Amino acid sequence: MPELRKLHLIFLILLFASQFIRPQQGAFIAPVLKISTTNEQVINLLGIKGGWVINKRFVIGAEYYALNSNVPAGWINPANGIPTLIKFTTGGLNFEYIFFRGNNISLSAEIFMGGAGINIQPSNLYGGDFLVWEPQLNTNIDLNDWSHLSLGISYRITSALDNYHIDGSGNFPPLDFSINNLWGWTFNISFIFGMY
Repeated sequence: MPELRKLHLIFLILLFASQFIRPQQGAFIAPVLKISTTNEQVINLLGIKGGWVINKRFVIGAEYYALNSNVPAGWINPANGIPTLIKFTTGGLNFEYIFFRGNNISLSAEIFMGGAGINIQPSNLYGGDFLVWEPQLNTNIDLNDWSHLSLGISYRITSALDNYHIDGSGNFPPLDFSINNLWGWTFNISFIFGMY
């Protein structure tokens, strides 16, 4: 009988310790709204991100978003005489660490690292590729077990500082768009669905 009690005790200890030893897995998907500025204009970007959550602390995921606002390029396409707009898209990986978790609220830090590009619409002119980094701090609110609201603030940085230069012709002025216009503070709203 003493051996049986010892086995029961060992079983209870292992059962209690399993939540710390055995990785707890989760996954989520989230639509994202980003509010930022470029060319001294308030803009919004729409996107989506998803992630794999390890031990309710570490997140490895991917993210994609695109400029949803009309940002005048300040240049008229000489091919059709139509004023043009700047368009911006980016996608890549994001890594997140949840450093505080309460009953219904958690705090996290993440960094997004991806590739990006700008183009001019309507036209077939492309501004080339560059890299984007975006460190971010989040406050996450549990609405229920499977849905969460995340509010964050981030700062977007690009690897390219050069002007995107298109030579005009005739009465059309050239376009000089500084890519570091895409730098700036961003307010982020995400609706997270899944085990986060």
